[in-house]
Amino acid sequence: MTTEFGIIQFSKIAKPDKVSGYTVDDNARALIAVTKDFELTGNFEDLHLINTYLRYILFCQQEDGSFLNYVTIKQEFFEKNKDENLEDANGRAIWALGEFLSLRHLLPLHLQNQAEVAFQKAIPHIAQLQSPRAIAFCIKGLLLSCI
Repeated sequence: MTTEFGIIQFSKIAKPDKVSGYTVDDNARALIAVTKDFELTGNFEDLHLINTYLRYILFCQQEDGSFLNYVTIKQEFFEKNKDENLEDANGRAIWALGEFLSLRHLLPLHLQNQAEVAFQKAIPHIAQLQSPRAIAFCIKGLLLSCI
């Protein structure tokens, strides 16, 4: 399911559905899971996936600090980003960055710096969120980033 760009959104049984593209939602979930696995196991093979999912999240961050969710297999943003509520995806991206930053003592410095810049850039958007779930995701990210 994971390419060099990120994790593909859907599959048809065991075959990735490349037409579905990628989402920041799924890549944030993947970053959280693999970061947790690395914390628990110290498996250095996780670092390649951590780097992939982090790069994807950074790709989706816009100049204003917000995140777009949907990306095509050709690495272009889907038009549906303009029509859908992206609050949960933004909250989950902030949570994933906070999760990553909670392991700053274990992860490469250049990745820490990239994650920290993206995290700080995203923080001003938290106050604009209306979705309780998105706000909860942000709270998790904020708390974890302080650990």
